[in-house]
Amino acid sequence: MNRLACLLLRAVSLPLVLLVLALPAQAQSAQCSERPAGVATQAAMFDMAWTTAEQLDALADVDVVIAARGGQDLRRYGLRHSHLAFLLRDDSGRWRAVHLLNRCKTDRSQLYREGLVNFLGETAGHSDLRIGVPTPAVRQALRTLLQPPAALARTLHEPRYNVIAYPYRATFQNSNQWVLEVLAAAMAQAEGSAVPADRTQAQAWLRAQAYAPSVLQIGLGKRVGARLFVANATTTDHPASERLSGHYSIVTVESVFDFLHARSALQRELAVAHVPVAGAAPPAP
Repeated sequence: MNRLACLLLRAVSLPLVLLVLALPAQAQSAQCSERPAGVATQAAMFDMAWTTAEQLDALADVDVVIAARGGQDLRRYGLRHSHLAFLLRDDSGRWRAVHLLNRCKTDRSQLYREGLVNFLGETAGHSDLRIGVPTPAVRQALRTLLQPPAALARTLHEPRYNVIAYPYRATFQNSNQWVLEVLAAAMAQAEGSAVPADRTQAQAWLRAQAYAPSVLQIGLGKRVGARLFVANATTTDHPASERLSGHYSIVTVESVFDFLHARSALQRELAVAHVPVAGAAPPAP
């Protein structure tokens, strides 16, 4: 079997296979139109997916990790990665991403289970992949939580999306927040503690364990613009003190990795380099 055929079998799933029911296809297409990736970008996506699968396959007895890729450009905040997901090895040996996505910048999100190529997307051309390998006990708990029907993982999902959701309120949720709250349930289970049964309990557990969100300075112009023109961003769930100061607590990739390291919940980290796309300009800061 040639390399391309192996890539197709190992890295691709049916596009956007859902953990939960999706909006009808025609409803999604009416909201936005996604530009297909160019040939060079698709090649980078396949190459990086192949390399990622090879590195993960080389990890003995590891069947679930957390992964951070690019997405939104957050360099002005000193952040390198923007989006977290779980990578889970299925019974056939293929790696799938399980994560929360806000498609078309609406105010709703869904949970997706999809192949590595879809997960990496066009970020394969400009962003490396940061991978955290949890400890065996946390991995075992995560696998139980994420395997279908994944009842608790779905309970911890709030469809009302807010890209700057406040970490300690259950009104909205962003993609990194869902991953963090599932991790809270897994870590509690691994430690023999009571497992949070809902988002409020997961957030209470995180606060008790001294999880520290990132604090980002968001200027007045961006805050006003978010309230008036952007469906997937609002500051209404943040405390008044944060809305007045413009310093917002947010769940970021870095804050999650820092928390896992502080709790000794990671066994190791590794990185997968991005695949530069010939002739492509880097993302604007």
